[in-house]
Amino acid sequence: MNLKERKVRDVQKGQNDKLISDEQVLKLLTNFLSKLENDPIEEESIHNKNLNKMRADLGFVTERKPSVLPTGGIGVFVTHGSVEPGTVVSMYPGLIYSPHEPKLFQSLLNPFIFRCIDGMLVDGNDKNLSKFMYRSCCQRDRIGPYLISDMSWLTPFPVNPLAVGQYVNNQSTEHQANVAYQEFDIPADFPFHLRKFIPNNFYSSSYENEEIRQTRVIVLVSLRNIKEGEELFSSYFTVVH
Repeated sequence: MNLKERKVRDVQKGQNDKLISDEQVLKLLTNFLSKLENDPIEEESIHNKNLNKMRADLGFVTERKPSVLPTGGIGVFVTHGSVEPGTVVSMYPGLIYSPHEPKLFQSLLNPFIFRCIDGMLVDGNDKNLSKFMYRSCCQRDRIGPYLISDMSWLTPFPVNPLAVGQYVNNQSTEHQANVAYQEFDIPADFPFHLRKFIPNNFYSSSYENEEIRQTRVIVLVSLRNIKEGEELFSSYFTVVH
């Protein structure tokens, strides 16, 4: 990334950094996740079925493909349908770290760590040590046979098709941002049977907390109309005054 060519999303004092309300995010996630299927044995088949459900329910499909940027690697595209402004188009998956928790080795040569406004970090790397850590924490926190977070985003076939936000590339001079990050905390009373579709989990054990924690998620919200075939671009640099 060339820092001299970076673009900044600027949020002025007195403005709300949220593009849509928490109530809207919660409603969309609850409604959409309730329609998804889940079968760890048939991940590819379920992935394709859920892509069809995404198209039917949300009116669009987002998938990973090679970026239009020469050095962009993998990007995220609207492959079917179109997106209206103020729509949740992706989620940023990963392991959640509080500011004081150890993350040195996980962060080495890792471009997928997202820093929240309050200092919390989300490691969206689906490879190497980050992948091992996420799987380990998910298995630690499962309740009997029931998982409380999704692990399929670590594979090529995420059961939750929204969980590809870590591959959204940074905007450039030629490709302006069409989505923006928005932080959202899953409430403690979120339906238990839908938690298996949430692609985020905590590094620290839940046993350290007497109360059920609100799970931090990062959603990407569209800034304008996005047409079929367009790649998603965000701003990696947001300044909140």
